[in-house]
Amino acid sequence: MIQISGGVTHPHGFRASGVASGIKRSLRPDLALLFTDRPAAAAGIFTTNRVRAAPVEMCAERLSHDPGRIHGAVVVSGVANALTGPAGRADQEEVTRAAAELLGVPPESLLPAATGVIGPRIPVEKVRRALPEAVRQLASDREGSSHAAHAILTTDTGPKEAATTVRLADGTRVRVGGMAKGSGMIAPAMGPLHATTLGFVTTDARVTPAGLERLLTREGDRTFNMICVDGDTSTNDTLLAFSNGAAGGPVADDDPALGTAVGQILESLARAVAKDGEGATKLLTIRVRGASDSEHARRAAKAVARSTLVKTALFGADPNVGRIACALGYSGADFAVEHLNVSLVEGARNLPLIVGGIPAPGLDNGGGQRIHAVLQRQQEVTLDVDLGAGPAAAVAWGCDLSYGYVHINAAYRT
Repeated sequence: MIQISGGVTHPHGFRASGVASGIKRSLRPDLALLFTDRPAAAAGIFTTNRVRAAPVEMCAERLSHDPGRIHGAVVVSGVANALTGPAGRADQEEVTRAAAELLGVPPESLLPAATGVIGPRIPVEKVRRALPEAVRQLASDREGSSHAAHAILTTDTGPKEAATTVRLADGTRVRVGGMAKGSGMIAPAMGPLHATTLGFVTTDARVTPAGLERLLTREGDRTFNMICVDGDTSTNDTLLAFSNGAAGGPVADDDPALGTAVGQILESLARAVAKDGEGATKLLTIRVRGASDSEHARRAAKAVARSTLVKTALFGADPNVGRIACALGYSGADFAVEHLNVSLVEGARNLPLIVGGIPAPGLDNGGGQRIHAVLQRQQEVTLDVDLGAGPAAAVAWGCDLSYGYVHINAAYRT
């Protein structure tokens, strides 16, 4: 299995497009369609924020009613359609109804998603006027995927796509593709059916709705739920998966090769979201091992990824190991300080930062300067954390916190 260039249109039977409807003042693309003529099984996991946007509520409801006959998604960027009350719900229904009429499918077979400023309603008439062009431009080639991936962006610096082809246990070759957006307001906390992270995964494998939900929940929890840019869980976080069965073959619900492929695509997209954090200059990977169980490993990894002080130290290439220890200490993970070891990965070597619960020897002298130089040089920084408390492990991804983040978010609406 090799990751290749491509996105949501890599699997057979999927088409996509992206156009400008005028939602964004920049007049950049802001309306994306993802479509399969052949009804697909679909699954989703959504934000646990109590203030859930209208598209999130609608999406969850439609998946609970008939997850086996879904034709695609309608995505708008620039407005979140959150905090908009019943009127926002009506607007969202009108957008999917208009798209469904043009596509010749039932409105409930289209899943809505949105990202952008919280508060404003969707400019329905602008979207309605742009929908015919979006339908006309639907394409199954690389260009269609790219246009859709660009149209879902907000403060992102670029699109995030991934694709792969894999052979299942019975020999069937299936394809998996994906796209995502996310740059700010990134600290996903998504669960089964209950600026933003949006993710879309497509496959032409045959998977049942229940099997797809199990797969998406497991791999989404391991990947998208383990990234953090700024600690804010959005009102609109949505991760959707579609399986149209166009590749044929037997039902692949429990095929390990498909699970690995979907996990690979989601991990690639999740890393891309963390790396593209607003104003970020470095990607941070935290590998935790030696935890008493998987939940404690996750708590430890996410605490370091979320820590504002760790993020600012990373931006300044400051080997301030106390900040890492502090985050681990308040994470809720169970470990004894005297068994804690933390190191900075440099190629095939590990540079000690904390050994047996105290700063590594020489860190306050020449060792600290060496760590500083490595942190300055690396655009992707990996910390290896051993809690010394058990066999469990987890990985989280984050980024540094720069002046650019403040600049972007201080004037997000003005």
